[in-house]
Amino acid sequence: MQSAGAPGRTSEPLESSSPSSRLTREQVVDRIITINPTAKTSFLASFNEASLGRYLDHLVASSGPRGRQARAWMRPGDAPAIMTREPRD
Repeated sequence: MQSAGAPGRTSEPLESSSPSSRLTREQVVDRIITINPTAKTSFLASFNEASLGRYLDHLVASSGPRGRQARAWMRPGDAPAIMTREPRD
């Protein structure tokens, strides 16, 4: 179930183990930018498809309503809680 105004990848729960998505990489990037207009295509190009898919899942989950009925987003066990990136020169 998707939230209105939060275009996600599929109607499956976030915990599904489906491949990255049924969308192309370009479609995933477009949806990320729709939800987060500050994301730049050039920056998103540095990520692989799996990372982009997880980011889109996170954006969709966090843009939905909060409370008891909210769909929880679970950080994958192999993903660090804190990350840093160095800018390219």
